[in-house]
Amino acid sequence: MEEGVVAGAPRFRILGPVEMLDGAETVRVRSRLQRLLLTILLLEADCTVPADRLIEEMWGDQLPDDPAGALRTQVSRLRRGLPTAARLVTEPRGYQLTVDTDDIDVWRFEQLVTAADHRSGDDALRLLDDALALWRGRPLDEFVDRPFAQVERRRLGGLHGAAREQRLPLLLAAGLVAQAVASAEALLADEPEREHARALLMEALYRLGRATDALDVYQSWRRELGEHGLEPSPALRDVEARILRHTIDGDADTATAGRDPIPERRVPQPVSSFIGRDTDLFGVADLLDTARLVTLWGAGGVGKTRLALEVAAAVADRYRDAVHVCDLTALTAGSDVARVIANSVGVQERSGRRLEAQLVDRLGGCRLLLILDNCEHVLDASASITQRLVRSTSGVDVLATSRERLGVDGEHLWEVVPLDADGPDSPAVALFVDRARATNPSFHPSAEDREVIADVCRRLDGLPLAVELGAARVRGLSLRELLGVLDVRPDVLRGGAGTPRRHRSLRAVIDWSYSLLTPVEQRVFDWLAVFRGPFGLDAARAVVSDHDLDSEDVALAVLGLLDRALLVERAEEPTRRYSMLDTVRRYGIEHLEVERRLDRAAERHARWILAQTERAARGLGGPDEAAWATTIEDSLDELRAAHRWLVGHDVDGSLRLIAALRPYALWRGHSEMFRWAEVAAAAASGTGSPLLPEALLAASTGAWQRGDLASARAAASAIAGAGPTPTERAALEASADVALLAGELDRARAEFTDAHQLALAAGDQLQAVWDIGSAAVAAGYTNDTERALRLAASASTTAEQCGSPSARAF
Repeated sequence: MEEGVVAGAPRFRILGPVEMLDGAETVRVRSRLQRLLLTILLLEADCTVPADRLIEEMWGDQLPDDPAGALRTQVSRLRRGLPTAARLVTEPRGYQLTVDTDDIDVWRFEQLVTAADHRSGDDALRLLDDALALWRGRPLDEFVDRPFAQVERRRLGGLHGAAREQRLPLLLAAGLVAQAVASAEALLADEPEREHARALLMEALYRLGRATDALDVYQSWRRELGEHGLEPSPALRDVEARILRHTIDGDADTATAGRDPIPERRVPQPVSSFIGRDTDLFGVADLLDTARLVTLWGAGGVGKTRLALEVAAAVADRYRDAVHVCDLTALTAGSDVARVIANSVGVQERSGRRLEAQLVDRLGGCRLLLILDNCEHVLDASASITQRLVRSTSGVDVLATSRERLGVDGEHLWEVVPLDADGPDSPAVALFVDRARATNPSFHPSAEDREVIADVCRRLDGLPLAVELGAARVRGLSLRELLGVLDVRPDVLRGGAGTPRRHRSLRAVIDWSYSLLTPVEQRVFDWLAVFRGPFGLDAARAVVSDHDLDSEDVALAVLGLLDRALLVERAEEPTRRYSMLDTVRRYGIEHLEVERRLDRAAERHARWILAQTERAARGLGGPDEAAWATTIEDSLDELRAAHRWLVGHDVDGSLRLIAALRPYALWRGHSEMFRWAEVAAAAASGTGSPLLPEALLAASTGAWQRGDLASARAAASAIAGAGPTPTERAALEASADVALLAGELDRARAEFTDAHQLALAAGDQLQAVWDIGSAAVAAGYTNDTERALRLAASASTTAEQCGSPSARAF
């Protein structure tokens, strides 16, 4: 038996019906759910499988009343039936089946195939025979409806076919030509697209004296491909030519291919200065002279990623095949680690062999540095692929960043500690000043200020991420105020010797800040997260205050959040306004979602912006038009969010919002708002809402403003049957706009004149100016100068009464 491959039948079998061996006895797992659970755990042996993934795979959309409880029950039952060689362990995030992978047939199969890759002749043939003998049928057939099984079936099927194909030249080399023919014909019956197997079959037939049959194999395949406009590969055509020339020399490998060079990837270039890490930079660079695997190890936010990029730039000329940075941050599954590496180094995943083995083969003769960034959440997979690459290649070095050590042989740890914050000339102070100037170029701290900054940095333990977060607040807080925020809870900031226990990531920094808030401040913080942009104190009061939280409570909480740097003061605004950093806002949204308060908060936000917009619509028709227009312009992000919520939850509210926005959009040509009108009108179609005509009017206006007269006419035509009260006025205004642009000038003038009277009767002077002014334009185009001047004079009078600057200019 090959070294490292255990003799004896595997105790766990999934290459066919799922079953276990307990001693010499075969144990069938009777429950389908139990077999499904066992299969998933076996495929992820010695790795923790998250509970939520198990629940999704086992029950899909048909969840039991208590999914977590049901999973625990299934785990308990499976645990009782397992052989003593396996342990089913409960972990904080899920469950792990601890078992020797040699005892699992699928793992044994892959191990044998890999071992055969490194052997030749009879040894390799024997290993492949042992591997293929493990197959008792089609694996995972009974779970074909499960997503994991669909992927795994394809992978295992590819591996099985590749092993069968790999066996063919070994049979030929052993002189078992007839057996090679039978095996190749069986393989091609299952997988006809395997051209290498077809080439080997042709050679085997030729060696049996059946040259005509060999050529028939080629021609039948050529005809089949021709039906799809394809031709056989050059390698297969070459085998045909050698058969015709009788030059087959018995070499079973009929086609070889060179390898493409490893693609060169640009290392991401930092855009900010690198401060206080010279010792780390030179130390790690020196360590890579002798160490194959170096892990930058330290707390979140301590600057591991940035140090890795700087090291990469310093040592790049040592590596012929370049430096490759693999960011693992976004990965949710350990299996994706190898794919990220493969993408970076240009390895195209092929069926038939595990990707890890393909990586080892591809990188075997390369000299490169692989940076694996943010390994901690895919630690096991990162450790596994790292160990395999370092052990199986001679020129691949790995520089990893992680909050946890990988824990593999040969790993050299370089602890990345916080910056020194002792004194006004310390690296932490230099970093604070540099980042503060990036947000406020006028920031030039005095000697006294630097002492305060040093105190701030010490409070933050010199952690770069926390220092940068503090520096970003100098626009809204004085240095002493910032220090005061940190002094609110000195017990939290007090730490012992060694590695800091807080501020381990940006989220941890926010966690820490959030923990300092009172319950009222936490509630206000969460609700303020529904604002997409800057907001004033009145807006905060309107959205957050309710029967058990009055407006003064909200105001005090806002000031408290500002003190704690969870809100940013917009100092450039004419009135005091605040905003949240996006990362901080997402944190608040997450809290609202978890506590199922997001929908209520979004509703309060939408009601507030609707009320404000309706006030603004009235103000646009007066002398304070500019101020009210600015109110709308400054609220575009809020309006977008409110529109989306109202369309999905309150159709009449969405129509009210469109009606209120139409004057602004009409006079300023805001196409996006008119698109909102189309969405709102579609959502309200068939409701009979009295507000629908206004939305259709806005949709028609938007259409003609962007040059789509057909859509404008269609929307205008739809108004007549859309609703009762305002239908006549809206229909006239839409029809008149279309008529004017279509050149139907007499109709346009008449309809605009009638619409003008209705607008005046409704008290809408701003619209009345538009209508009578447009009537004057229509009259002018017909050369009816006298009437045009009379209508223009009427427009001027109404505009003066209205007081709106836009109306007067019109």
